[in-house]
Amino acid sequence: MANTINKASKSKLQVDNNVKDYGNQPFFINKANQSKAFLDKHGFPKDLRKKKGINI
Repeated sequence: MANTINKASKSKLQVDNNVKDYGNQPFFINKANQSKAFLDKHGFPKDLRKKKGINI
């Protein structure tokens, strides 16, 4: 673990490159499936499509 001090804000930042991957946990899989089902049913909002350049 590396400690870095930001001299401008005098705050400590801890960086850890060995973070556990939670992508396959049931909670996150369920949330991703719910989000996909919602977008399939309702579609992506038109005003956000314009902001991000999404052409659907």
